[in-house]
Amino acid sequence: MVDGVGRIPGFVNSYTYREGDETLLIDTGFSRKAGPIVRAFRNAGVPLVSVGKVLLTHHHPDHMGGAAYLLEASGAPLACHADDAPFVNGQITPPMPLLMRLFVRTRAAPVAIPLKDGDRLGPLQVLHTPGHTPGEVVFYHPTRKILFSGDAVVERKGRLTLPAPNFAANLDQAVQSVARLRELEVEVLLPGHGAPVTKNVSSLLQDFVQRASARGIGGGR
Repeated sequence: MVDGVGRIPGFVNSYTYREGDETLLIDTGFSRKAGPIVRAFRNAGVPLVSVGKVLLTHHHPDHMGGAAYLLEASGAPLACHADDAPFVNGQITPPMPLLMRLFVRTRAAPVAIPLKDGDRLGPLQVLHTPGHTPGEVVFYHPTRKILFSGDAVVERKGRLTLPAPNFAANLDQAVQSVARLRELEVEVLLPGHGAPVTKNVSSLLQDFVQRASARGIGGGR
């Protein structure tokens, strides 16, 4: 796909990024995805203990569910934004639909590295993009113009959009965050859901913001 980047697909995409001596694991999927992630490392001939850090884009269980197991298996520290850390740590029960509470079991995971906007994790820059959750972040490589977008931007049928609005903590804020991402130079967008985008990323982001504005979303109401 892209040199240094690995994708472990599923309902949620998990990614690895390697530059120099450190491998970063970005998002861990539901708890049941921990097994496929371990197998992907094994099949690639890469020991899981080579993971230097596990990064979460946000606290939803489809992104952090496998974190507790993978931390134990790798010994790596966990990083997420400080605003989402209490949900990941288990200090606060995250809001979620009743059916998800009944059927999704997620173990709390200790956050060793609380993130803020502008932090750096190796070559990746942390950008706070709240809206989907209070602590949603994306990870941006400014030199290689790679964006790991989590659920701040997802891909669906060739377009960029947001996940289902009922899962957004603040929909207007989520669209405002996308408007911020539109200002970045992005050549490769790696979303939490959907297919990686390697062509016309800037125009697709512009199209998304225009569509959202036409619907009256993101106007700061």
